[in-house]
Amino acid sequence: MAVPTPILEVRDLVKDFGGVRALDHCTLDIEPGHITGIIGPNGAGKTTLFNVVSGAMRPTGGSIAFYGRRIEGWGMHRTFGLGLVRTFQIPREMQRMTVMENLMLVPAQQMGEKLWASWFRPGRVAQDEDRISTQARDVLEMLTLSHLADEYAGNLSGGQKKLLELGRTLMAEPRMVLLDEPGAGVNRTLLRNISKSILLASAERNVTFAIIEHDMGFVMAMCDQIIVMANGAVIAKGTPTEIQNNPLVMEAYLGGLNRGSP
Repeated sequence: MAVPTPILEVRDLVKDFGGVRALDHCTLDIEPGHITGIIGPNGAGKTTLFNVVSGAMRPTGGSIAFYGRRIEGWGMHRTFGLGLVRTFQIPREMQRMTVMENLMLVPAQQMGEKLWASWFRPGRVAQDEDRISTQARDVLEMLTLSHLADEYAGNLSGGQKKLLELGRTLMAEPRMVLLDEPGAGVNRTLLRNISKSILLASAERNVTFAIIEHDMGFVMAMCDQIIVMANGAVIAKGTPTEIQNNPLVMEAYLGGLNRGSP
């Protein structure tokens, strides 16, 4: 059986902060269509990895390829344009806009953004807005947030904001989403909704996910493959069962391998 070409290829990635090495020749592949968990003790370099891959930070060394295209050093707006989208531990919603407006703001190249189109092609503008509105309502239904469509985003609970953040990424029609601790501070009911939404997006929209998460129950139930980091590098990769039985992973979580990189 042929091995699928990785959607993301990271090779010898290095990121230094002064005298601290947060990523130490980190190498990994993520295959398309998978939900991959990225775990490791605090300070293992997981969030730094997402920051560098997404373009929020420039690497010190190494390479990153997305669908075979080198992207290291690109800014987030360029990686976003390729369909590589990330979320953050703290949601960044537009608080004074409604949930629906937050979603409809995301798609690029909207006809209504062009002044001349508003004057000379109002029918096309209305058509485009209807299409985006329908897309947003579909996303809200998948996230079980339809009842909050007209609520100001700033009034949502922490878990609902995490769902909205996921919805905003899906409105961009991404190929791959980097989720940074989607379960942090979320109650169990909303965590189940987040889990369901990720599984649906993976199955129905063919979105590849990489997820940083400290909730091991969430990771083991959600992910079909897991990458373990410590000291800024990958120390293990495998299925949830393989990772649970890996002595290197146990040593990392007991502190033997972790030296406290960002």
